[in-house]
Amino acid sequence: FMNFDLNEMNRRPYQVLATLYHLNRFFVQNAEYDGFNPQKHTLEWAKSNGLLKKPDLWLLSKLQKTISDYTANLEKCEFNAALAELEEFVVETISRLYVPMIRKELWTDDPETLNRRLAIYAILWHVLKTTLLLFNPVTPFICEALYQKIYKRLEPGLPESINFEGWPEPDKNFRNIALEENFEIMLNCVSLVYSARQKAKLKRRWPLRKMLVVASKKALEDLQSLSEVLLELTNVKEAEYVEKLPENLKGVVESGKWVEASEKGIAVYLDIYRDEALIGEGLMRDVARRVQSLRKELGYVPTDILETVHVAGLDEESIRLLKPYMGQMADLVRAKKVQLHRSTEGVEAKWHEYSLDERKIYVAIS
Repeated sequence: FMNFDLNEMNRRPYQVLATLYHLNRFFVQNAEYDGFNPQKHTLEWAKSNGLLKKPDLWLLSKLQKTISDYTANLEKCEFNAALAELEEFVVETISRLYVPMIRKELWTDDPETLNRRLAIYAILWHVLKTTLLLFNPVTPFICEALYQKIYKRLEPGLPESINFEGWPEPDKNFRNIALEENFEIMLNCVSLVYSARQKAKLKRRWPLRKMLVVASKKALEDLQSLSEVLLELTNVKEAEYVEKLPENLKGVVESGKWVEASEKGIAVYLDIYRDEALIGEGLMRDVARRVQSLRKELGYVPTDILETVHVAGLDEESIRLLKPYMGQMADLVRAKKVQLHRSTEGVEAKWHEYSLDERKIYVAIS
């Protein structure tokens, strides 16, 4: 029987288009803040200056595959398959994978890394603009609106309408099947880490000390080449890659100090012990998430720098654990400073209540 849900059918197009809209918004807000110029900071400029990293090359390769498969399905009038391909690219490849890979690089004002940030914007400009061209036959109004408000505004020399643009053609110079396969193995490993976290009831926002990956020699080589990306996506500090589980670890795993998940010839063992430093960093990320929610509720754009963020309702132990991470929290929430308080009393601010692990905390921006 077909697994069909009428409500899901009605909701899904909105979810996909909302993701497309917010990706474009995320791009333009950050790009304009850093002075991105699409005529100067092109894909060719980024490539010739050696500014492209493996996640960028992977995204560009996936774009070429999407153009080819989407176009072929449209020409065969297999519209459901075509749009499923495009949905996968927008929601999974760009939003859930690529953006988390590069987000930290954009959340800095360091002049020394400006060119790298501009290279990321060049990637997003090319990929998102191409995606609009692919979506245009199906959703012409939102595509035209985004084209005019972002792309035509930033580069007035573009055609008057998205409908005057040519149809995208895959660029074989950017297709790298071997890299896609490497990322597929790495993303399988990411899924296993998520499964292991779920078993141990550990949030993804909580950093962990170490993982052990057991796989074949070839798979380990692929994983090690993408180790930096793997650690970033899984929020783990360190990874060790071996072909066989060490004897001294077997008893530790059985004792429950490590948790395991395996599939497709890969096994992941996750050290679930959290010392004070890891607990404090995890708590900081939990609090920062509430501050970011308030930023969004109050209409701040991601590039706005807040003067002071106040957080109240924390006990002495929580405040002690958070103290070493005050600077990092300020960076995460884009504030000049963060102040912690036991209670809201004596602080003149408009407080907003949030739940944090079955307790109430209060956040204010001044």
